[in-house]
Amino acid sequence: MKISKGFQYSITAAASWAMCIIGTKFLLGRGENSYNIVFWLALLVLPYWFMVFIKRISLLKTLNRGNYSVLMGMVIISGMLLPIIEVLAIKYSPAINYSFLIRSVVLFTAIFAYLFLSEKLTLRKFILIFLVVAGVFLLTTKGKLPNFTIGDILTLVEAVLISFGNTILGKMAVKFIDSKFAASFVFVFGFLPIFLIAFFNQAISIPKLPLVFIALALISIVAVIFRFNAYKNATASFITVVYTLTPVMVSFAAIPLFKESLSMIQMTGAILIILTGLLAEKF
Repeated sequence: MKISKGFQYSITAAASWAMCIIGTKFLLGRGENSYNIVFWLALLVLPYWFMVFIKRISLLKTLNRGNYSVLMGMVIISGMLLPIIEVLAIKYSPAINYSFLIRSVVLFTAIFAYLFLSEKLTLRKFILIFLVVAGVFLLTTKGKLPNFTIGDILTLVEAVLISFGNTILGKMAVKFIDSKFAASFVFVFGFLPIFLIAFFNQAISIPKLPLVFIALALISIVAVIFRFNAYKNATASFITVVYTLTPVMVSFAAIPLFKESLSMIQMTGAILIILTGLLAEKF
């Protein structure tokens, strides 16, 4: 079976994101402040994205008001809100639970893609959505009545923001502008709000593990580049379903590193979520 470019880009981005989740959880476990993590990662990736932005700055002349609205929406959601909410969600959730629960993004993306991108809600999509929702339910509730923690709620909020801010607006952006320029626009204009939030929370300090921060910054750049390339080669729904494989990668690291575990019911939910990712490429 020939593997599509969309799958190749998506799976590489998913693997990079998994490493970012593990690295962030590791830093939090070493006592790093959530806002300090967000600030330093934003600062470390800024030089790269600023150079990309400057090289393509002439593209600004080609944009209309609607284009600017899409890009500014990405700045607010992807550049400012998502980095902060993601770190807080990882902080208050076990790495395994977080990485699986965040895959509820498949459900939200399918709905948003139908509303904003005119992607059809086919029977196959309904099957994938059902598997993800069932998997998320079993993983989060252990088969009992829902009892959401603050970490679960933050993760679901992040899933909504990823669906709309990253995937839907990102997919819109690459239709009218270079993918790297769209990404650079988000990081360049999203840095100042992140700095102000960290500053007013008195959270800025020298990192305790600078090499880990640098590694995470480099990995996050790779994740973004491949994610935007995926936007150009696959549908929004397909990309988010492939990202379902992220929890598998996180689990391999989280169980030995953070001494986390899954019950049999949670394992069943995890298997359903993994199955969804495999079916996405098959369909």
